[in-house]
Amino acid sequence: MNTAVCFLLLAQTTRYRDADSSSPAVFLWTLLGLVLVISFITFARRYRRCPSNRILVIYGKTNRGAAKCIHGGAAFVMPLFQAYDYLDLEPFVVPVDLKSALSAENIRVSVPTTVTAAISVEPGIMENAAVRLLGQSAQDIQNQAQDIILGQMRAVIATMRIEEINRDRQAFLGKVNEAVSGELEKIGLFLINVNIRDIEDDSGYIVALGRRAAAEAINQANIDVAEQEKMGQTGVAERQRDTRVAVAAANATAEIGEATASRDKRMQSATLDAEAVQTETEANANKAASRANQKVAEEQARNRAESAGKEADGAIRVAQELAHKKAEEARAQREQARLNAEVVVPANAERERVLIAAEAQKQQSIRVAQGEAEAVLAKMTAEAKGVQAVLDAKSEGYASLVKACTSAEQAAALLLVEKLMDVARVQAQAIQDLPIEKVVVWDGGGQGGGLANLGQRLMGALPPMHELARQVGLDLPAFLGKMGVDTPPTPAETAAAPAKAKPA
Repeated sequence: MNTAVCFLLLAQTTRYRDADSSSPAVFLWTLLGLVLVISFITFARRYRRCPSNRILVIYGKTNRGAAKCIHGGAAFVMPLFQAYDYLDLEPFVVPVDLKSALSAENIRVSVPTTVTAAISVEPGIMENAAVRLLGQSAQDIQNQAQDIILGQMRAVIATMRIEEINRDRQAFLGKVNEAVSGELEKIGLFLINVNIRDIEDDSGYIVALGRRAAAEAINQANIDVAEQEKMGQTGVAERQRDTRVAVAAANATAEIGEATASRDKRMQSATLDAEAVQTETEANANKAASRANQKVAEEQARNRAESAGKEADGAIRVAQELAHKKAEEARAQREQARLNAEVVVPANAERERVLIAAEAQKQQSIRVAQGEAEAVLAKMTAEAKGVQAVLDAKSEGYASLVKACTSAEQAAALLLVEKLMDVARVQAQAIQDLPIEKVVVWDGGGQGGGLANLGQRLMGALPPMHELARQVGLDLPAFLGKMGVDTPPTPAETAAAPAKAKPA
């Protein structure tokens, strides 16, 4: 179009020149206008506007490095010194079929993934895209991105365990995004999305983890169901228990009310019956009296015959006896109602009170027995502590005594001397309670016979104190006393003196 305009202007200028060849000024002005028009058209063609889905890359003499990148604006491209091209910003999908990647546990893992990326519009990253991706096809850019993503995903998987990858997908995606984004920015790309379709391993470890998790979930669900059923059955049992208790209480109250109403009804009925019988008896008595009076009047009218008077008296007596009998029966019924109200009902109440008091006495006895048992236990514990304290004190005293003595024999002698009073007391008690009613002494006539030295002989029948001490290896001092032993009589003296028996 611009060429046609130039030829049209040139033809117009030639026609003017042929029409008026004597006018060079017109030719010059026409030529100048033609130059201006051609310059404007050329300037307009080199002024490039950048659409929103592209990046305008101006390369050549830019004074800004290898290229000048513009997004969302316009720029003038100098002819001969600069050139331009465009980079598309449309996202592209990179299928990453990652297989047999080694995890931290040296288990092969397959992670089929789909990555969405595009050329970045960030300052600095656009220049990387202009340097490394300008002029390449979309397939070449996708292949470069696929190689980078595969390498980074293998590096990330090598640092993680299979259980971590399978359990925490967000953490795995975060590490993949962080690793892949940094590498893609080096060639000018921007990571938009990472979609992991599945995670598989050659050994079946992930499948086993899933089965274990499913089994645990099922077991926990069964436990929860059993717990809820237990709670439901417990709640139903409690509600039924409360219902039975409330029904029993209501029935008991109703029975008590019915018994009370029946008692009041019987009492009122008995009272009314007694009053009715009494009224009827009085009426019959009045009627009988009237009849008797009438008969007496008739008999008096019949010349007051004796026989008629006797019959009237008999009738009156019979009527009185009948009235008295009915009155007694009414009185007996009334007395029975009174006894029922005053004796039977209080007796039942007294029986209930006695039962309650007996139960209370039983509980009180149990509590008292428990308290007495605890008191006995406390007393025995205190006595045991007292005995233990006495034994401890004796042990300390004996230890001090042994330390104060120069030898073990001296300590034993001192301890034995301490117990001599107890030994003497035991010896005195041994003869104190002897049932001696009389003493028979056979006297042979010798010196010292009879009752002489009787006490000494009795004491000689007991173990001497010095002999007991000598048996344990001790010699008691002489000031403790010593019993003398009489010399037995000779056989001649015994034969010369006749035997005598003297009662005491």
